[in-house]
Amino acid sequence: MDSFVLYPTIRLILAFFRVIPRWLGRNILNALALLAYLVDARHRHIAKVNLTIAFPAISRRDRARIARRSFQNVAQNLLEVAKLTSLSRSNIASVARYHPERGLNNFKAARARGKPILYLTGHFSAWELLPAAHALYGHPLSFVTRPLDIAQLEGYLAKARQSCGNVVISKKNAVRQILASLKHGDSVGILADHNTITLEGEFIDMFGLPAPTTTSLALLALRTGATVLPGYLTPRCRGCYWIKFLPPLELIQSGDREHDVRANTRMFNDVLESIIREQPESWLWGHKRWKYQPAGNPQDLYSLSLDEIQRFVDAKRSAPKAR
Repeated sequence: MDSFVLYPTIRLILAFFRVIPRWLGRNILNALALLAYLVDARHRHIAKVNLTIAFPAISRRDRARIARRSFQNVAQNLLEVAKLTSLSRSNIASVARYHPERGLNNFKAARARGKPILYLTGHFSAWELLPAAHALYGHPLSFVTRPLDIAQLEGYLAKARQSCGNVVISKKNAVRQILASLKHGDSVGILADHNTITLEGEFIDMFGLPAPTTTSLALLALRTGATVLPGYLTPRCRGCYWIKFLPPLELIQSGDREHDVRANTRMFNDVLESIIREQPESWLWGHKRWKYQPAGNPQDLYSLSLDEIQRFVDAKRSAPKAR
């Protein structure tokens, strides 16, 4: 569809979901997401391949259930984007609150270190809501986003994302802005759970299989001394969320920069994996997380059948580990 038609169409859709009640928006999007799951064979297959890699021991029926709910979770982000400009300090508690045990206490522990914070997060639950809610509670941040192809839509979303007091940093040439923000003591959030091209990262295991992973977070943390704090949302009840922060991470610093970058990136992947295991329905399974593979592995896992993926994963896990 031409951007001349697509942009006003999307704006109209967002306006619709902005004005209707949350419960109605959730129900409509859940139904549409279920329909999308049934008709979108490509992303349904991607999700099932990913789930076979991550959870080879559970049944296909359980994987399909997780995949369906993942589609619905992704759809809920449309509602959260539409509602961003209507959020305020007076109503944010009705949508998102800090978890009583893993929430504000861990954030305060990170801030007490006296260093800027690098938030480690991913495409969990209502990821568009997380920085907005945190900002409305008095803790604004900058966060990195990938620019959209439609310039008008990108401009609109940037304004919506910044309406709660945050700053959007474009992924293109982001390093300079991130360093400037950290230098001034500001906090920066980075979504670190997606596939990256091998020139921008390294193969680091995730769920036991090499995944092209950005090393930028480790490089930035080691260079600046910033505190790395894992954060994410988790569903609390219908349409409401807990804001969760894990304890701030202790960086591995052996003095060997190349080793430390890999070791810390591996630690970050382990943290992300633990969050996914905690709430698998909330992750974006329809993304090709293992799109690229090192030599010796199949180079296009997503072209294989689920039976072939199952055999490959079982063989990898039963193979003796290199010493």
